[in-house]
Amino acid sequence: MLRTLVKSALIVAKENGIEKIAIVSKTDFDEDFVDGVEIIQAPKKYATLLDSMIYYFEDSVEKIIAEKFSQMYRTREYISTYMYLKGFEIDKAVVVIETDILKGITVFDPEKSAFMRAIEECTERVDPEALRAVLTVALNIAHKGREGRKIGTAFVIGDVEEVLSRSSQLVINPYEGHKESDRDIKNPENWESIMEFSQIDGVFVVNEEGIIIACGRYIEASAKDLISRIKRGLGGRHIACASITKETKAVAVVVSETGGDITVYKDGVEVIHIPSILF
Repeated sequence: MLRTLVKSALIVAKENGIEKIAIVSKTDFDEDFVDGVEIIQAPKKYATLLDSMIYYFEDSVEKIIAEKFSQMYRTREYISTYMYLKGFEIDKAVVVIETDILKGITVFDPEKSAFMRAIEECTERVDPEALRAVLTVALNIAHKGREGRKIGTAFVIGDVEEVLSRSSQLVINPYEGHKESDRDIKNPENWESIMEFSQIDGVFVVNEEGIIIACGRYIEASAKDLISRIKRGLGGRHIACASITKETKAVAVVVSETGGDITVYKDGVEVIHIPSILF
């Protein structure tokens, strides 16, 4: 079935000038008849999740059909997030879905992606590559933790002067006095040290270009009127980061210590939520 769906996806791709096919399946795809088209295979665990979400849906034909269409939409959003985080060029892709319950083809268009719209809103304030780098580091922290344990941390990006005026240093700033190249979060060679320092309480402060100004900062912004907006179960780190983005033009990226999920705040509001378990 997967081979048949991919062949149909190739026709759709060629007729519409699309150069990518994204595959959501529990089956590995290694056929050689797709020359000229880039194949992106999502993690198998997402295909398993799709089946479980539909399987446990209420046993009504109409509702199950509606849920299947809903999952097709969610899959397009998932593919846009996956492509972004894995460094693919973000453009149109034909998405092939082949699970036990859900089989079909849909087209992902970045201009219609809620995730990509949120990214564009954030990059009006911070460098696009800096934001992608922060999210990539956040995902690594969520997956790997440190010394065998889960850790949480946060990055506040942009509007540095205002952010520093609303925060204080908890510990000696380990980035103080270091040259800019060693503080550039866009450079993967710096990621290991960033992950090491993520164990320090407090947040990283990063400028618009991705240069780390400090870590171990305690946010002192007011949480008034925000606590009720934060999802239940999220703690002080999320509230503090939502607060600082309400009072400044910064964007905050938070890694949850418990579930490892990643949340992005702007203007005091959650604009992106990334379940790290799916990536």
